[in-house]
Amino acid sequence: MRSLFTALAAVFYFTGYAQFPSTETSSELFHQLEKFENTSTILYLAAHPDDENTKLISYFENHLHSRVAYLSLTRGDGGQNLIGTEIGDAIGILRTQELLKARSIDGGEQFFTRAVDFGYSKSAEESFKKWGEDAVLSDAVWVIRKFRPDVIVTRFPPTNYAGHGHHQASAIIAEEAFDLAADPKAFPEQLEYVEPWQPKRLYFNSSTWWNKDLAQKAKDSDDYITVNVGSINPLLGISYSQIAAMSRSQHRSQGFGTDFQYGDQVEYLQYVKGNKADPDSGILAGIEIDWRRLNAPDIADDIDEIKNNFNFRNPSLSAPDLLELKQRLNKLPKSDLLEYKKSELDQLILDCIGLDMELNSKVGFSTPGEKILARLDIVNTSDFPLELEAVDCGSLQFDTKQTVVGNALFSEEIEFAIPADAALSNPYWLNEPYDALYSVSEYTLLGKPENEPALLCSLKFKRDNIEISAQIPVKHKEVDPADAVIFNPFYIVPNLSFTFDEKVLIAPDKNEKDVNATISNYGGDFEGEVELFLPNGWKSNPEKVALSIPGGGDVLVSFGVSRDEKAINGKAKFKIRNQSDDAVAYEVQEIDYRHIPKQVIIREAELSLVPVPLKRGGIKKIGYIEGPGDDVAKYLGAAGYDVTILSENNLKSLNDLKQFQTIITGIRAFNTRDELGYANDILNRYVEQGGTWIVQYNTSRGLKTDKIGPYPFEITRERVTNENAEARFLNPNHTVLNFPNKLSPIDFDNWVQERGLYFAADWDAAFEPVISWNDPEEPPRNGGLIVAQHGKGHFVYTGISFFRELPAGVPGAYKLLSNIIAIGQKNGAE
Repeated sequence: MRSLFTALAAVFYFTGYAQFPSTETSSELFHQLEKFENTSTILYLAAHPDDENTKLISYFENHLHSRVAYLSLTRGDGGQNLIGTEIGDAIGILRTQELLKARSIDGGEQFFTRAVDFGYSKSAEESFKKWGEDAVLSDAVWVIRKFRPDVIVTRFPPTNYAGHGHHQASAIIAEEAFDLAADPKAFPEQLEYVEPWQPKRLYFNSSTWWNKDLAQKAKDSDDYITVNVGSINPLLGISYSQIAAMSRSQHRSQGFGTDFQYGDQVEYLQYVKGNKADPDSGILAGIEIDWRRLNAPDIADDIDEIKNNFNFRNPSLSAPDLLELKQRLNKLPKSDLLEYKKSELDQLILDCIGLDMELNSKVGFSTPGEKILARLDIVNTSDFPLELEAVDCGSLQFDTKQTVVGNALFSEEIEFAIPADAALSNPYWLNEPYDALYSVSEYTLLGKPENEPALLCSLKFKRDNIEISAQIPVKHKEVDPADAVIFNPFYIVPNLSFTFDEKVLIAPDKNEKDVNATISNYGGDFEGEVELFLPNGWKSNPEKVALSIPGGGDVLVSFGVSRDEKAINGKAKFKIRNQSDDAVAYEVQEIDYRHIPKQVIIREAELSLVPVPLKRGGIKKIGYIEGPGDDVAKYLGAAGYDVTILSENNLKSLNDLKQFQTIITGIRAFNTRDELGYANDILNRYVEQGGTWIVQYNTSRGLKTDKIGPYPFEITRERVTNENAEARFLNPNHTVLNFPNKLSPIDFDNWVQERGLYFAADWDAAFEPVISWNDPEEPPRNGGLIVAQHGKGHFVYTGISFFRELPAGVPGAYKLLSNIIAIGQKNGAE
């Protein structure tokens, strides 16, 4: 066993969830050899995760053999979540990893700007006003100068036809950055790290979304290039559109599972700027795509010879020629492109030899100042011997002089001592407070999709005095009886982590409410105390709780929190004390899905305190039909309601439903729950007999039934994205605005992201709209809250974004929803 005290390595390395180590077939290795021939680069540019056309990325990467990357302006933080309850920065991380999983399939790379997805935007002007156009433009210029694309392809037009302000903004940014990247006067501070770069051409990935007669236009004009992305790659045995289907289907949080299509499929590229390509010669026409770019045309001949001699039954026979090629590359003048191609060749050599490597730990988390063990396993599955000359894991380097050959396992246990001042594994773009733009101060991080590995080793192999380099991060490896082998990243986290049942405490009165926190110990045994700090008008009983937590253990602590009449909105914060020092308390949020590697967010542990005089109008029991990504039920429970989650069986019996005064359907439940296709009739009878049924927003696409509620209405794409839009009461005397909580304009202050989405339209005369609002320069939107009486009860459809407002602790949203819930209790107790 070797001991190691390591600094964090500044090397990007993608790691992911996998059941078994990946291997390369002979045909895939030959495919990689063909890619190595090509020196061209293409950058695809759009606004969000899932905006990218994976068909083109797959075609560019695997047919043209270009190096391809996707630059997404945002991480998708403002989107909804079909598979879980993450919103905000957490859904941004989930969608980032879905993009990386997609790129691992189609072969592309991934970049981002600092722009935050603040939700649906109706114009580029609004987007730039929030982000700051120069900031996002600077980031795009940086990526272009760093990646140095020959061609840029945009997904959207720079007009309102883009359908989203972020989409439109991405096209505008692309056209401006295309010119500015070559201008040394533009963002000159970047030139300490990169050089100006002029892409050769800019094309727009046009679509019949915008041009219904696009096929004919493409035939009649040399402004268009057509690409058959449905063609088959014989080495891979699959078409580019089929690769794209697997890639796009990784966007599971957005519900983008895609059909595995067969046959020809045409994509269209429309000229925008730069040197126009000959349509018959393709998007790379006239561009040096081979080794002449590096003043080494003979390298192409060497690669051709290696390809001609490639043995599909024994790819390791190509290793001597590949090593000789590496020696020739070492003699060429240095450049960023050459260094990339050398690293590409190193990986190709190791893959042809059949070298498998793992650096695994039995733990997935550790803390600063602690030690962990990791096992380095290396096996060369071929008969072509390599010497493992050195292992460099930071501040400890050691020589091995170990020959690996013939499927013999080399194994070494390494002890990592994590520095006491080691940085925590929080995503780098979340380390500072942000609004519409993430704070990233270092150019070395700007654009990167994720953090560098917490712990990493560099390996140096040698054969005939030619060096081959490889880097391998520490991963957490576990063997699960159901899921086989699972690999996840290794993370450095704080010693203690707080987890709360709800992140908001609603205090309708002066009565004491419990604040419960589960404290998990990621480090060694802990003895100390936790103290709760509250804003003015709040008090805690007790103020401190003693802690004794064994390493790896958990403990539940409780505080009784109450307020007086002068209490203000604020945050409850915690401090950890032991004999040596005081420390900020943290929360470690784990984001764990089968299709992505486990992720963490590390935040200061805090709880929102909301002193809202909330009345519930005599409502005691609520039945809740959950939708995807839906935490509304949890926060209604925090507000004092008795909430029961309803199952499919509950929805089969009217008698089961009668115990509830109100039933609420979660967001997009009618898009995702098959049973609602038949339960609509039972729920209508529930309403008819005196119940209240509230349906939160659904999308019009993919409804399980065309009947929602007792009377017809249409679900549209109308929304109000301005969270500060004026709320106009259409009928100020309506019960929903007055009972049990009297609402006023102040109740619509301090909302987050939006007012609502997927509003109703063309509703039956039985409905009454309650609130009108609109975005600037748009007509009034009255379909965000419509109410109908049916028999003795009430049916309500609302597109209001309670799923965002309740977790954010917006007092007025709680009061409004409480009034809707109590609409059938006009004479009930408050």
